[in-house]
Amino acid sequence: MENIWLIASDMDGTLLKDGWSISKENISAIRHAQNKGIQFIVATGRDYFEASGPLKQAGLSLPAVCVNGADVRGINGEILHRQGIDSNLLKPVRKALENEGMYYEVYTSDGAFTNNREDGLKLVVDLLMSSGEFSSHADAAKLAEMRFDNGSIRMVKSYDELTGTGGPDILKLLAFSKDETSRERVKEQLAFLDVAVSASAKDNIEITHRNATKGNGVKFFAASLGIEPDQIMAIGDNLNDLSMFDAAGLGVAMGNASEAVKKVSDIETLTNDKHGVAHMINLTLAQKTDV
Repeated sequence: MENIWLIASDMDGTLLKDGWSISKENISAIRHAQNKGIQFIVATGRDYFEASGPLKQAGLSLPAVCVNGADVRGINGEILHRQGIDSNLLKPVRKALENEGMYYEVYTSDGAFTNNREDGLKLVVDLLMSSGEFSSHADAAKLAEMRFDNGSIRMVKSYDELTGTGGPDILKLLAFSKDETSRERVKEQLAFLDVAVSASAKDNIEITHRNATKGNGVKFFAASLGIEPDQIMAIGDNLNDLSMFDAAGLGVAMGNASEAVKKVSDIETLTNDKHGVAHMINLTLAQKTDV
């Protein structure tokens, strides 16, 4: 770990302890790493607006790989790289989801949108409760409502308003279904299209440009600083973090990570509610002899 000069961390289920906040232990460790010259970047499926909320609350100024690598931002929010889904692919992607009756949200260069508030609220509550991080349905519902209240996600009558000529860049489609068979059928159809498919939770599918992955976003940022792959540590808990592991010299699975992630990781840290990110930062700093 003494060769690590860039740490890339997922947010939900990794850096965040409850879907919104960063623990004081993680904040302190990140600042300590920065003071020692180690770069720290978040890599998330969230768009920049939703990713920046917890960072601002924590008083952290960090670069960010957002929307699974479709949008890379500098510490001041400046756009370093952006890659939308090819317009000719949007129709077949939407058709695959709609044929299965799947609820989905559209992430664009102008923000995230839904055409069904009721389904959006219900699904977010279900996801939060199934994550195990919320024992209270009321608390989960409050966070779900917050996404709409603070503008993290906005209403649109029809997604056609977003995907037409002159519309914003479409960065990601985020679909949900508890029916595993339905999800697999969609994945089979998407396999014939030139898109990247991943997941940030058991019941979702994330669709981006073929080159828009967390791993590619981290590699882009690292290259801009002259940091080599073997100098990167990637920390995550779910399937959309695997591309980061491929891009890094050291892949770290959270203690609460899915078994698929743990299986391919190089090392396992503590759970997110036990400040697993801080634990890895502190181990890294302890092994460095030149900082």
